[in-house]
Amino acid sequence: MNVLSYTCGDDNGLSFELLVDGQPIGAVVGGRDGAIPYWIVDNDLPRYPPSGPTENPAVRIVAVCTCGEYGCGHTQCEVVHEGAVVVFKNFDVDVTPEGRKMQFRFAVENYKQVVSEIVARVREHQSAQQTP
Repeated sequence: MNVLSYTCGDDNGLSFELLVDGQPIGAVVGGRDGAIPYWIVDNDLPRYPPSGPTENPAVRIVAVCTCGEYGCGHTQCEVVHEGAVVVFKNFDVDVTPEGRKMQFRFAVENYKQVVSEIVARVREHQSAQQTP
């Protein structure tokens, strides 16, 4: 079983880089993308596309170009809940051919903890921005 974690940074105001077993997920799957900007995070990892209708609600953005614009470059994958496990699979866009085939399995508690911490930090940041 893999371990999901993240780092938080100031890029683009506030950003989050997902880590798999301590390594940046973008690098692990062979991409150049890194941190997810706060403004595309809602109640979970960002869907693709972040706003509007989506063809597959399981597809999530897991890394974004350093400019913060997912349309410029991003890494996405399917995030599938299988009982007590969350699987990241079918990586696409900014990945290598080997990266496309990778799968990571996380305990559902691990996934929920990371996502809830990220969402809480986003809400705190947005609240602080609205305070004069």
